[in-house]
Amino acid sequence: MGDDARPHDETFDVPPETPLAEVVAGLLARHFLASIAGGMATWILESDRPLGVVAQQWDGPRFLVDASRPIASFAAEGGGVSLMFRYWKQHDPDHVYGELAAGRRPAR
Repeated sequence: MGDDARPHDETFDVPPETPLAEVVAGLLARHFLASIAGGMATWILESDRPLGVVAQQWDGPRFLVDASRPIASFAAEGGGVSLMFRYWKQHDPDHVYGELAAGRRPAR
């Protein structure tokens, strides 16, 4: 419930050449995602497709794409980049990542 006190959407301007990994690291360093009791939360990072998995119990995100690519390479035609973290409850992040890597949407 603590995350309901903050807006769920925010806009950030970053240089277009900034790597995806750096953008995501910056968001995580700002505690953009809520801390879930029990320490076992999973999120899917998406743009126009799944880009990676973030898990509260992992040291860092695991990407499904080359995270060294510039953030601008993930932009929609004629627009900016929209990143979304979809809360995937407390599902096993290794399983979620494996399903996404195989091209399947994991059960929620």
